[in-house]
Amino acid sequence: MNSVDYVVPMADDTGDFQEFTRRNVLRGSAFAALGLGASLGLGAATTGCAPFIGPDGTLVDPLDVIWPPDERRRLVWRAPRNPGDPLRLPEPRSRSALVIGGGLAGLSAALELAERGYAVTVRESGPEFGGRLATRDLDPGLGRTFRVEHGLHMWFDNYRVFRDIRSRLDIDHHFRPYKTVNFVFRDYLPEELESDPKIFPLNLAAIIDRSPNLDWPDIFGAVGILPDLLGFQLDGLYERLDTQTFDQWMDANNVSTRFRDIVLQPAAHVTLNDGSELSAAEMLLYQHLYFISQPFAFDREITTVDHGTAIIDPWVAKLRSLGAVCRTGSPVSGLAVVGDRVVGTTDDDATYDWVVLACDVGGVKQVLSGSTGSDNAASGALARLTDRLAPQGVAPPYRILRMWFDRPLDAARPDVIETPQHHPLALICQFHQLEDESKEWAATTGGSIIEFHLYAIDEALAAYPDADLWAQVRPTVLEVVPELADAQVLGFTVGSYRNFTSFAVGTGVTRPHPESAMLDGLANLMLAGDWVGAPTPSALMERSVVTGRLAANECLLADGVRESGYQHVSPLGPGV
Repeated sequence: MNSVDYVVPMADDTGDFQEFTRRNVLRGSAFAALGLGASLGLGAATTGCAPFIGPDGTLVDPLDVIWPPDERRRLVWRAPRNPGDPLRLPEPRSRSALVIGGGLAGLSAALELAERGYAVTVRESGPEFGGRLATRDLDPGLGRTFRVEHGLHMWFDNYRVFRDIRSRLDIDHHFRPYKTVNFVFRDYLPEELESDPKIFPLNLAAIIDRSPNLDWPDIFGAVGILPDLLGFQLDGLYERLDTQTFDQWMDANNVSTRFRDIVLQPAAHVTLNDGSELSAAEMLLYQHLYFISQPFAFDREITTVDHGTAIIDPWVAKLRSLGAVCRTGSPVSGLAVVGDRVVGTTDDDATYDWVVLACDVGGVKQVLSGSTGSDNAASGALARLTDRLAPQGVAPPYRILRMWFDRPLDAARPDVIETPQHHPLALICQFHQLEDESKEWAATTGGSIIEFHLYAIDEALAAYPDADLWAQVRPTVLEVVPELADAQVLGFTVGSYRNFTSFAVGTGVTRPHPESAMLDGLANLMLAGDWVGAPTPSALMERSVVTGRLAANECLLADGVRESGYQHVSPLGPGV
């Protein structure tokens, strides 16, 4: 790890960042050892003293005083490569950028560039900004509209770049903690999982200790995976493990059936990918990012209002306040390339200094297929980029069914229930327990608004008519929540999608990075999205915003404008 690029954001007396030094690493190891005491039954006394009352009268954990949570998070700072350059384009110099795609990746790149003084245009092909956070105003058949987003999303502690963005957008008040995850199985008792930061890095042992299904012998069925989990290293991960599936990796390490079904398979299930094809490298990254990397990795948040109101609308409003042109219903038919530069698009005469291609995989391939090169150099560069992206694909189709019922579920039901053994049903979410608009409707009517996620479905279910979808999945739903058997359906909406990124074997090691198009001969074209690789631990929504920032940084660096630094969790597991 380069000590110039990475520092732990622990402020000293001057407010400066300290380097990620051996002393700090050893300090972390010492406190990880305190977690061992907790797992052996020492409980709250892991620091050798009882909790005490802080200055504000609240109960304080001594561990939080000795080793504050921000230090325990093992965060590092990627510093700008050009710290001496100005923060904005110096006037009267002007530079323009076209961002193709109005999802998280595109909005992330657009924000960095617009704030630095670039003339930014964002073109989104769909009717709403947001990508997989897009929110529509729909009437489910009740004579009024509701704000219906793409589906439930959760926001994790390690989403550090997104945390920075939402702070800049002043939208933190739209989020609240959501600490536990509940699972219902066909073969096991229900599970409630919660990672305890006080016994990190022995989180797996804690799950077994609290589980109604797992016992200590099951830990011996997971010993083989501990070197890969605790000894995680992002560098070389895909070269080492992207050639085998997650199932093959578990088989090779003799993971017990119960541990596999209850702890590991649920994580694979919610990737929307086919579990039999999912890359072991990708799933190890997920385990690191969402569970094992630091004590609070499992902590998550949800929004209290729909994603449009909470995130996307304020983001677009901020861009427009900075002078950015943001257009929906504006698909790009192709890129116009002259020599080694993308000068614009094939559907208008506007020219740009920079282009960021931030669509999903299908959208990017469609744009490239319609692109034209004016000379041999341009045509060759387009062909090389097209070949580079060929291994990337999309996951199987999925559908999100949101339903309005005349009654609620049993009061003891969790807000969110994951169902890894009830394919195609993957998740049940009670939106009337989570979001304000749905809460208000339920309080007035006594009804409920429940969302059903159907992941990695076959073509037959993908083609089922919307009106018949509930009848098709209802028997499976009633296995989990039988109290809906007598409920009356008042309305519904259906979202049908084929746009989730594939994380199948072989896609990780070939995944392009934001600057990959430059290597293919397109000097001013950048890539961004959750399908684009990053040099730091990130995935899904965080990968989108990270690669958006990285794409913008390449533009800033070339133009002599200071890059935007960012935090991320350590690329090394806690055992390294």
